[in-house]
Amino acid sequence: MKNLIRKASVCQCLLLGSLVGSHSLLAEEPPNILLIMVDDSGYTDPGSYGGEIDTPFLDRLAKKGMRFSNFYTAGRCTPTRASLLTGRDSAHAGFAAGSLGGWPGELKLPSYRGRLPAELPTLAELLKNTGYQTLMAGKWHLGGSRMKLDPALQAAWKRTHPGWELTEEEVEADFMALPKQRGFDRFFGMIPGEADFFFLPGEKHPYLEGNDPAELNYSRTYTIDFSEPRRSNYSEFKHHGKTTKAFYDTDGLTDRALEMLQETDKESPFFLYLAYRAPHMPLQAPKELVDKYMERYADTHKVESDRVAGLVREGLFPPTAGFVREPHSETSPADRFDRDSFQRQCAVHAAMVECIDQNVGRIVDLLEASGRLDNTLILYLSDNGAAAHVSRLMNTPYRGAKAELWEGGTRTHLIAHWPARIPSGQVSHAVGWVGEILPTALDIAGTAYPKKFKGRALAPPDGRSLLPALIGKEMAPPEYLFFNDRGQQSVIYQGRWKLLIEPGWYVDTSQVPGIVYELYDLQQDPAETNNLADAFPDKVEKLAAECAAWQQRCGIRDYAEVRKMVSPWPGLGEGRYELW
Repeated sequence: MKNLIRKASVCQCLLLGSLVGSHSLLAEEPPNILLIMVDDSGYTDPGSYGGEIDTPFLDRLAKKGMRFSNFYTAGRCTPTRASLLTGRDSAHAGFAAGSLGGWPGELKLPSYRGRLPAELPTLAELLKNTGYQTLMAGKWHLGGSRMKLDPALQAAWKRTHPGWELTEEEVEADFMALPKQRGFDRFFGMIPGEADFFFLPGEKHPYLEGNDPAELNYSRTYTIDFSEPRRSNYSEFKHHGKTTKAFYDTDGLTDRALEMLQETDKESPFFLYLAYRAPHMPLQAPKELVDKYMERYADTHKVESDRVAGLVREGLFPPTAGFVREPHSETSPADRFDRDSFQRQCAVHAAMVECIDQNVGRIVDLLEASGRLDNTLILYLSDNGAAAHVSRLMNTPYRGAKAELWEGGTRTHLIAHWPARIPSGQVSHAVGWVGEILPTALDIAGTAYPKKFKGRALAPPDGRSLLPALIGKEMAPPEYLFFNDRGQQSVIYQGRWKLLIEPGWYVDTSQVPGIVYELYDLQQDPAETNNLADAFPDKVEKLAAECAAWQQRCGIRDYAEVRKMVSPWPGLGEGRYELW
């Protein structure tokens, strides 16, 4: 995952300016906020971003709202979520350099703690203090556990923390990192990062309702389809091909979110964080949707070309810019998939995205029927680019995939819909990043970020409000955007110059002597086709120094050193859901 931040003095000035100048443009009543984050969806997956996947409901939101072309995440699940909910660089929230939430990844370092710190307020806590009803359905992945309520879990904690002492303070801190304790009035979802999407009656599952194990709704009948990369942890799935009543994550999360919305007080605004897990692995979807897409991925080079053409047509990619063609149709260089396997994986990915779209439509229909759609800000984005099992195809025309620092790993589509304030059919080329959603939400809610929280002084958010961009005004890019993921580093300067240091998977780059630098002019070459590092050595040196200084400020360690500190993860193969 990649981490992002900007120079504090610049951020404070920009944030202050937006807070002072934008409130007169807001509705008299604070808007509802619906934040929809999906998991591992590619930049060009939605139809409104040039993709071939059927996403009519998302496309309608885009047509009547705004699309961002230059929006960045932290490139992995947890760091993105940490920045999203805290408005801070993920290292400031304890998830530096690709760290994941949960016991196995925790280290005794503030930047790598693997658990959302209690002293850092979340967006839910801040909005709740202003009168918002706060709701969440979906994936948490920011650490925490129920071992305070279920002492049997303490044995699992000890297995995953050799050499640590389990104190009462540790138990309490773990409990206080759960969503219900971090500002959400209502929570339905799961704490870990991944699990099966289908569950049949009687099967153990990881879902919670509040702080307690949830009862799932098994009323729908599905024919279950499954496809997975050969090196996946989910290489077998016993329910593949069955037609049966089951719980399917995307549908089930929406069912509960709809119930929460129906139970809210319509006189007060709501904040709903809907964190879908799809299309993350394991690749599991209803069979009728998978069958629909098989033929579309018979020629993936055509899919790739059509996505680029669609993106250009939508005004989201320069018509003169080139792109790097990846070897999608033959084999994946990492896993040696055959053509049929790859085609099937693309089809399941697409089916999972269309299922998300159908469920977004259900949410929008409810808001419209209840008269709340007009004054609801809807933000739809992915936590990072599509993962490498679809061989970067879904991130076309950008290079790279999830957990890589090329644009395909860190750029995301972002759709913003707010009829009361956002003009229809707009495209914004403003540069933004996921940590700016919190100050934006506070801005439109008419409140400022506090100077103190729980008696402790707070630094200001690391980003600025994007409200000016949402209402059609020009915004200068942040001075710097920084990223780091397990040995890779990257910095974007003034939205134009991007330096990558040792880009790619650590298992590959660590075997190559020396340091690899790649420098790109994103204004002329957004798809990173022309490495200018040799032509501009002074710029490489300047940006590398800035990146090193940022990492020092954030407490980011050399990845080789971090690897030595990570303990083996005993017991994880015994049961995927036993730790939570």
